[in-house]
Amino acid sequence: MSVDFSVVTPSLNMLSYLKRCCASVADQEGVTVEHIVIDGGSIDGTAEWLKENKRVIGIIQKDKGMYDAINKGLSLAQGNIISYLSCDEQYLPGTLSFVKEFMEQNPGVDILFGDFLLVRPDGSLIAFRKGHPPRWFYILSSYLYVPPCTMFIRRRVIDEGFRFDERFKDVGDADFVIRVLRSGYRAVHVKRYLAVFTMTGKNRSMSQEALLERKHLMASAPLWVKILKWPLNWARYIEKLIYGCFWEKMPISYAIYVSEDATERKFFCVNKASFRWRTE
Repeated sequence: MSVDFSVVTPSLNMLSYLKRCCASVADQEGVTVEHIVIDGGSIDGTAEWLKENKRVIGIIQKDKGMYDAINKGLSLAQGNIISYLSCDEQYLPGTLSFVKEFMEQNPGVDILFGDFLLVRPDGSLIAFRKGHPPRWFYILSSYLYVPPCTMFIRRRVIDEGFRFDERFKDVGDADFVIRVLRSGYRAVHVKRYLAVFTMTGKNRSMSQEALLERKHLMASAPLWVKILKWPLNWARYIEKLIYGCFWEKMPISYAIYVSEDATERKFFCVNKASFRWRTE
């Protein structure tokens, strides 16, 4: 039997957030989905919870890091569309049905990205974050401005051998997208909020290690990208401005899981918000 989606979640000692993540996948309507959780040996009760939860496929074994765990999940995935969702992320209602319909209507698209909301652990909004069309040389000269929590990959990309580079600990998703785009696959961005990212205080994306890995990634860039790094960044900012990434029509409404038991979504309506990423 064909499965519409395979969602892979790497996990390590984040049970409270894992429950919310899994609930946001399980309540998606109009699609069939397998949720594969690869846990690296948590000691917070995750293993016991996974064994009891029949809605997910739980794999508990040591790994070499997040991208190793994701690759293990990709090897097991049976879905026509594949994604990965970290424990501190959730899908918004209707996300998977929207993605399925979009992919069916656009068979030439290999990867889809959308927008996301940055929230606090209590669910309150920090910022709205909008992407714009992914271009590998922009990503290589700056950062991955199309968020992985909104990335949906057509099965053929995975079948043709693309995996995450396990040598990276923080920027493997940027490296993956760059390699896929440089290989000629087509990626698009849609102006729709598809997911939320929770600022838990344990996020690695802004760590010193991540900054060092970005420098390492840039070192592998073609010479013309290194020479034109600053003009490319200015071009990216201009495109971001034209694409409307710095403003949003208010109010912003969304519903996510905020309680540890993850029994129902809580509704939020925000009348004032910023695009600015803030660590709290």
